[in-house]
Amino acid sequence: MPTSALGNAAAPDAVDAFQMGLAAESPNRRIVWAGAASAGVHLLLLLTIGVASVESMKPSSAPELRVYVESQDRGREDEHDRAGPVEAPAAPTTDSREELLSAAAPSRSRVVGSQPRTVAPPALPVPVTPSEASPGNVPSGSDSPSGEAAVLTTTAPSDSEAPVSVTSVTPVTPVTPVAPVTPVAPVTPVTPVARVAPVAQPAGIDIPAVQRSVLTRWVMQAAEKLRDVSLRQARLSLMHEGRQYVALLERHPAADSMDLERMTVEITTEENGRRLRTQLEMKRLAFSHFAQLVDRQDPEVQFHDDEIVGRFHSNFPIEVGYDRAVAPRFLSLVTTAGAGFTLGTAEGYRQKDEIFRGGLATQAGRIPLPGTFSLPDSGTGGGAPGRSFGHDTRITFYPDGSYGWRELGVAGPEHRELMSTPAYILGGRNAALAVHGTVSGKVLVYSPERIVIEGSLIYAHDPRRAAEAGDYLGLLCAKDIEIARPDVTGRGDLEIQAAVYARRRFVVVDYDAPRSGTLLILGSLTAGSLSATEPRYATRYEFDKRLEYERPPGFPMTDRYEIESWDTQWREAGDEPSGPSAGGASPPSG
Repeated sequence: MPTSALGNAAAPDAVDAFQMGLAAESPNRRIVWAGAASAGVHLLLLLTIGVASVESMKPSSAPELRVYVESQDRGREDEHDRAGPVEAPAAPTTDSREELLSAAAPSRSRVVGSQPRTVAPPALPVPVTPSEASPGNVPSGSDSPSGEAAVLTTTAPSDSEAPVSVTSVTPVTPVTPVAPVTPVAPVTPVTPVARVAPVAQPAGIDIPAVQRSVLTRWVMQAAEKLRDVSLRQARLSLMHEGRQYVALLERHPAADSMDLERMTVEITTEENGRRLRTQLEMKRLAFSHFAQLVDRQDPEVQFHDDEIVGRFHSNFPIEVGYDRAVAPRFLSLVTTAGAGFTLGTAEGYRQKDEIFRGGLATQAGRIPLPGTFSLPDSGTGGGAPGRSFGHDTRITFYPDGSYGWRELGVAGPEHRELMSTPAYILGGRNAALAVHGTVSGKVLVYSPERIVIEGSLIYAHDPRRAAEAGDYLGLLCAKDIEIARPDVTGRGDLEIQAAVYARRRFVVVDYDAPRSGTLLILGSLTAGSLSATEPRYATRYEFDKRLEYERPPGFPMTDRYEIESWDTQWREAGDEPSGPSAGGASPPSG
């Protein structure tokens, strides 16, 4: 502070009183008094200055300094900042809040740490003595705990008589750290269950072809004999070329009217001190397994413009005829009980393989056609397993799963009902049934006398387009099944989707009528004999592949068994017995 300012401020009233008390005297005396007065004034001034200096040295006379500490989280970036010395301003001025904050703590961006921190509440103002506020006693930023920088706000009275205090700045509320998103605990991957290694099968020994053929004929004959005597199990023995074979046969009857009968056969033998074993599965063939099966030959009929897709069997030598335009085509294996085939009308030359494209097997044995059938008891009420008609009746099938009937030759409305599952429509003694329409369901139509097909019979769900189609139709007659006259069926193609069994004869009425179209049977045809179909119809027989695994309800089965699965290998067996003995006769060996 300048000295002149302090002199002007020292007791001006005392100086004036001192001057007014002097008397008028001689000039010399006035000079002496003037000097004395001047000396006194200067002495007073020096005394005032001294007193002021002494007072300023007292602690009580120092300006009051108050320090407020505010905890402020400024992240790790402030760890290396250093706070400078805190000085009290000589002449406090009223600064804006922003200026004071800028001077107290440098501006930095706040960074939210990776770990959330609990912010301590602001500390109460604590008075600090000047010695405590010296530069050496102010903690630096690096010494602040957890890297928190201190924001200082100071207040002090002025040296003037009207002190002006600096209002403390309200500390800025620290930004609450955003709570970090708690990461979702990773899903513990399910440890895959180790696959159980399949039990390794013992190394197999291939069964020679000759031995396999002998065993096949033997078990086929044994299966037929087992069925004839109605046994469920049999233990048989075969001695062939000095080697003994033991077979255990177990028959599994059909579970229902659409199921197939099956048989399990286990054969054991010994070789070089080792006990060997092989197992095969067999199924009993239904007549619906054949695209066509014919029992007897009509001497006036030969295969000509016919195409057969599926297995074919004949109990007599096959007669074929051809010309330069057409020839019969057997696209699957043909078996016959005869010695081969005979040639009827022939124009030009055809290769055997051109006709029998799936192969020809002769001397295959005869498959007899039964004349009686196991059918459920007929009923008369709607929804019963069977409905019997005692007079000639026309049956019409509808795609909604129902069928209607009307007695032939009698005027009156058609009766109609839903079919049961499965359904049996039965003709009484001497009653003929005429059928046509769209079949939705599983049904067998039986007549002991005659069934007449008056129009196409098709499934509501075509099995050629829908693999899971569940519609099945069987036509079963102890005598004849006929295709009606052209004026009834109409001209054009005629399609029959069914398994057909005519114990005596399958007949195309007026077969010599002008060419109308193609007769297509999708399913199966079994007949005692066949009439001619040409020129009215060319014929195509296509096997319904679903019939390999199921048959129409109650459809008859043959006495023939077929191997369904066999790996044709011997495998070393344990010492456990093969099974209980059920007895039975040993058929002749092959």
